Amino acid sequence: MPGSIAVWLAAAVIVCLAAALQGITGFGFALISVPLLLLIYDPHTAVGINIIISFVSLSLLTLRVRKAVLLPVVKNLFLGSILGIPLGAYVFLHFDVQQLKFIIGIVTALCSLLLLSGMTVKNAAGCFWERIAGSISGFLTGSIGMPGPPIILFLSNLQLPKDRFRATTAAYFTLVYPSSLLLLTLLGAIDGHITLTAVSLIPFAILGGQVGCRLFSLVPQAQFQRSVPLLVLGTAIYIVITTLP
Repeated sequence: MPGSIAVWLAAAVIVCLAAALQGITGFGFALISVPLLLLIYDPHTAVGINIIISFVSLSLLTLRVRKAVLLPVVKNLFLGSILGIPLGAYVFLHFDVQQLKFIIGIVTALCSLLLLSGMTVKNAAGCFWERIAGSISGFLTGSIGMPGPPIILFLSNLQLPKDRFRATTAAYFTLVYPSSLLLLTLLGAIDGHITLTAVSLIPFAILGGQVGCRLFSLVPQAQFQRSVPLLVLGTAIYIVITTLP
């Protein structure tokens, strides 16, 4: 019993830290939570907890910053994701997902490094490109359960003000995460125990989110703009490392 309590308390601290990061950037919960939760839980439990809490905390964040959401952008990204999710699910069921994760990790890392170098892609804006980015994100959602990298890199390339960036990413992920949740539930990867554990940790996610939102105003725009591709680079490195034998 003491061991299980210690594990739960460790999970509470992890969730609080991850939610604080998400409160500042609008994303990044999984970047902190999944690697650390894997130290105390099996992979199915760690991923299940991450998806459930991410959805709840992102929903709350979106409500808080809804006035800054770029609704047309979110609409186009989500419409694109609907096209990409079925293809991603097909790959998940019929191909070697580990190899796919490795390739995606390498490509994402390279794109992050280009953004860190100050390079931007001109004319990569508008309805067409938003739906392309959404389709890629949907594909990654269905195949490896990580919708974030293409959306973060795409919006970072647009050099949006930090309040618009945070609100738009949070709103999009609030819409797309239920797809991952539904897929894992249908596959039997999320059971009652995982759900109850996630629900018990939600108050700590709310606390971390409040802290993150308070810190948001203290982060300068230039530093925010640079930290985003760094976080995505961290995600890419994590993807690559988890595919190595």
